[in-house]
Amino acid sequence: MALSPDSMSQKIALISVASGAIALLLVCVGIGTPNWYLEYTTISGSNYYKSESANFFYSCSFASDGSFKQCVNREDGLTYYPYDASAAWMNDFSDRMRNAAGLCIVGILFLAIGIVLTLVMAFIYLPKWLNLLPPALLFLACLFMLAGMAEGARFLSYNGYSANLFQTGHLLTMFALFLSAFAAGRIHFSRTTGARINTVQK
Repeated sequence: MALSPDSMSQKIALISVASGAIALLLVCVGIGTPNWYLEYTTISGSNYYKSESANFFYSCSFASDGSFKQCVNREDGLTYYPYDASAAWMNDFSDRMRNAAGLCIVGILFLAIGIVLTLVMAFIYLPKWLNLLPPALLFLACLFMLAGMAEGARFLSYNGYSANLFQTGHLLTMFALFLSAFAAGRIHFSRTTGARINTVQK
């Protein structure tokens, strides 16, 4: 019969999984929606409307009545982005956006795997040092997501709800990391202590 971690460690790990799952949902919605950057156009006086929106992958335009017009991939001349694609340095802008997108996606993958392994850790005794793998993956997820946001912020202003969702997901990932690391430490310590007790001669 396989042994399982103590109930307190299980509860901490499950809270970490719940936090990580919510974080995963938020970052997936955030990275997939085009409202990281919003541009508004003044109609008259104090009246204005959202005319353009963009993320790391594509941008969209809207009519003055708020209706959707179209979306365009970033590679297609950087249409609806806040900079003129004719400028020579715009190749660097496109490269930065591609790098930011890649870093964020890798971070999301680390987050998903870290959640799954934390759930496994909650119910199954993993080999000794593998208990440290779930928090390590969540730590990498935090690093990659932060690096992605920093890379993208060099050229794109985050003034839309999509960026807020991703940033909230990043904060929840850090919370999940803390709980996963705490649970892993408890499990590792309890196994080490138990092994020492079992080797004492009677």
